[in-house]
Amino acid sequence: MDWKRELVIAHLVKQKVAEVDIYHLWDNTLPELAASEDRLISLEKRLGYALDSQHRAFLLHANGWRAFSQHIDVFGADDFEGGPLAARAIALIESLEPLYPLCGLDKQDVLPIAVSSDDIDVMVMARPHTETPGKVLWLAGGLIDVFPGFDEWFLAMVDYIREDYQRLLKRNFS
Repeated sequence: MDWKRELVIAHLVKQKVAEVDIYHLWDNTLPELAASEDRLISLEKRLGYALDSQHRAFLLHANGWRAFSQHIDVFGADDFEGGPLAARAIALIESLEPLYPLCGLDKQDVLPIAVSSDDIDVMVMARPHTETPGKVLWLAGGLIDVFPGFDEWFLAMVDYIREDYQRLLKRNFS
C-alpha cells in the first residue's frame, strides 16, 4: 500500500468532515509522525514477535492517529507498552469474556490496535501464532466486522469517515 498517498487521502476526507461538522462532534486531527525503525525493533523485542508487515508499514509512516475516525484512536508504538489507550482497550477486551465464542481467538491471541475514547469499540489484530495472523476484528460488545488485514481495515475506516461526511452534509441541508 502507498501509505503516503492513503494518509493524505484520509486526511482530506477528515478535512471535508470538519467543514460540515458544524457542531464540532469530532476532532480534525493529523496522524502522528512516523515511528523510527529503531523504535519498532525495540517494540518487537518487548512484544516477543515481529509486528504484522501491513501494520508495521503504517507505523513507519504514521505512529498512530488520535481521533482517526470519530473518537477512535489508532495506537502508536508507545501505546502498545501501556498507558491509557492500552488500559482502555484491555478493559474492553476483558469485558467480552469469553472472547473465543465471538471470534475464534482468545484474549492472548489478539493485539489491540485502536480503541474508542468514548464508546465500547476496540479493534484488535490476530497475533502471529494464530491461524489467521494479521486479521483485524472490530469488537463493540460483540463482533462488528472482520478485515483480512490492517490495510483493508484502514481503507474501510476511511470509507466510514466518508459516510460520516455524507450524513453530516445531508443533516445540514435538510
